[in-house]
Amino acid sequence: MRNLVTSFFLLLLPFLGVAHNPLSARYYLEAGEKGSVLSIFLSQDGVNKAMKETYGEDKIKTLDTKGFKELIVDYIKQKFDFSVNGQAIVLQEGGIKLGSHQTDLKFVLPPLPQPIESMVVDIPAFQENKNHQTIFSYTIYGKRNKVILGKNNNYMSEIIWNKVKDVNPNQWKWLTGGATILVVLALGSLAWKRRTRQ
Repeated sequence: MRNLVTSFFLLLLPFLGVAHNPLSARYYLEAGEKGSVLSIFLSQDGVNKAMKETYGEDKIKTLDTKGFKELIVDYIKQKFDFSVNGQAIVLQEGGIKLGSHQTDLKFVLPPLPQPIESMVVDIPAFQENKNHQTIFSYTIYGKRNKVILGKNNNYMSEIIWNKVKDVNPNQWKWLTGGATILVVLALGSLAWKRRTRQ
């Protein structure tokens, strides 16, 4: 049973590690007919390091929480370029949540033009942090994919729309089903151990 629990945590490790890894950021764009939402998940350590590197430690020390949040939002907006069919898509209203380990942001975007032929995403944010990479994933009009942005591609990628696969709603069922079984088994194991100790 111990091996089963260990396997469960190893299965979840890639998903848990991305947000807290100071060398990576995760951007997720979800777009439909009525509008789009961009969710951003950042390591707080990575944010702090980039802010100090960009604006200087003296300036950061003078800011209260509200001022620090505004600085992060401005930084993200300045370092996010996204276009569809050559048309720039600008980040609109947004919100930010600071945490001890992770900072989350959400921005509203306008509906994306259709039909899509190509998209260009350019996110040089946090390149101040050595070996940084950004995972840009998206679900747009029934298609899903992701690109890795890093030093090797200058934090920019062009996505040709007719090469993006349609979303298969069943493709993750095996993973979620397997994870559910492992959770049930792990909880059952813990309950059984507690009963035997009493």
